[in-house]
Amino acid sequence: MRIAVDGRPLRHPLSGIGVYTREILSRISHDHELFVYMDRGPERPTDIAGTFRTGPTRRLSGFLTANVAFGHWAERDGADVFFSTRHHLPLTLRHTPAVVTIHDMVWRVAPETMHPLNRLLDTTLMPRALATAERVIAVSADTADRIAEFCGRRDVTTIHNAARDVSHAVPFTYPRPYFLFVGTKEPRKNLGGILEGFRRASAAGLNHDLVLVGPTGWGESGLGTVKARDQVDERIVDLGPISDERLSGVYRSCVALTLASFYEGFGIPLVEAMQHGKPVITSGTGAMAEVAGDAGIFVDPGNPASIARAFLKLARDRDAHRRLTANALRRSRAFSWDRAARATVEVLGEATSLR
Repeated sequence: MRIAVDGRPLRHPLSGIGVYTREILSRISHDHELFVYMDRGPERPTDIAGTFRTGPTRRLSGFLTANVAFGHWAERDGADVFFSTRHHLPLTLRHTPAVVTIHDMVWRVAPETMHPLNRLLDTTLMPRALATAERVIAVSADTADRIAEFCGRRDVTTIHNAARDVSHAVPFTYPRPYFLFVGTKEPRKNLGGILEGFRRASAAGLNHDLVLVGPTGWGESGLGTVKARDQVDERIVDLGPISDERLSGVYRSCVALTLASFYEGFGIPLVEAMQHGKPVITSGTGAMAEVAGDAGIFVDPGNPASIARAFLKLARDRDAHRRLTANALRRSRAFSWDRAARATVEVLGEATSLR
């Protein structure tokens, strides 16, 4: 197939959608002809074969490039199908069948946790994409259910994400046992609640540290407020954004991952932690419970006391930690980028016959 792709998420390699785009495209690009469209130019990923087309470098022109030029480029390149890896379709896409991947429905479930511009774009463009795409992919059954609830569309294919493909890990040495948070520091991730739960667990005798990994997003993360209280400042370590290889080493050395978001459409760090044999502390609803299964301790993200109890449970109950570790390794085998890529190609092929 000749596949035109919205490749803009490749500019954000540490985000969940960036990981998804890179892992899927790197697998399908060697058997199919890809035309990867960008609004402005990143360094081209070396593991994705294909033709890259880039619009103007001015940021203001990015929206127009994606919504006007991408559709024309797809027709000019004779694409059999247009594949949007992120929520929206070009407004000028007329004659090329389309597949869109929906990663979450944050704009409906937790709009207050979104940057206002991103909320406006999803509110405006996602309903149109859901109405016009020949096929829709959801990254979790929870997301597929929310799509059906929103617009009644039930022909959605659920294809789960997986863990980042890392060839080798950079060892990470740390002097104390630690819990781990991985994600963008923004309101939806509930970092403030996690930090407050950690503070309460520490006051109850927890001797572990908390290591944070990931870029700073928008809005208040709660980091500064909690670190200033009860002398926990020196026990919260923020590594910021790091390479996949270094992240793998950080996973290997942690006690467990904590991802108690208010909402996730999937939660790739959950699979990454389980792949490294690590239990997860996560919210007990929606896609997070779907992904974690029996490898997790489920908490109420709005209740820091619930998060504190989970910290203490995994720190003190060795039998529970061993059981969840075994469950995590087994559970991680349910997620595979190779299977996800094959399933995605099947959906793309189906779309070509529908117009």
